Amino acid sequence: MTVTITRRIPPQRLIDAINPVVRGLAGSRLHGLVDDQVLILHVTGRRTGRRYDIPVGFADLGDELLVVTQHRWRTNLRGGSDVTVTHHGRTTPMTAVVTEEPAAVAATLARAVERIGRAQAQRRFGLTLPDGYGPEDLEAAVREYALATITLRTP
Repeated sequence: MTVTITRRIPPQRLIDAINPVVRGLAGSRLHGLVDDQVLILHVTGRRTGRRYDIPVGFADLGDELLVVTQHRWRTNLRGGSDVTVTHHGRTTPMTAVVTEEPAAVAATLARAVERIGRAQAQRRFGLTLPDGYGPEDLEAAVREYALATITLRTP
């Protein structure tokens, strides 16, 4: 039986309006207002060399952080990339590995759901995970929404 997994994220205009505020809070003494939900990923553009400060939701999996995105900026991280992350008021160097192959992304998401629980995964990844969904449903959602995972580890 096929179950439909949907993606629920705020409209891009709202995200664009709020991101400067989130970036400011994350780097200030008020960082506690956003730390449990968001980190700032500092990425250098491969062609331009320009630095991008991108607020992203994440899941803390213990030994690594997991980000799910559909945005094209992820191409800057292909092949593994050194990045910095601002979280809990501190900036930390990390290694980012982007995964874009749908079956591998779905498998990573399935492991994350198992680790953090379905309710937490739904909040962190912007997905609705209805009762009875299976691996094929998760992979279908990854394909439909062009999702990728970014795994962040300390070097």
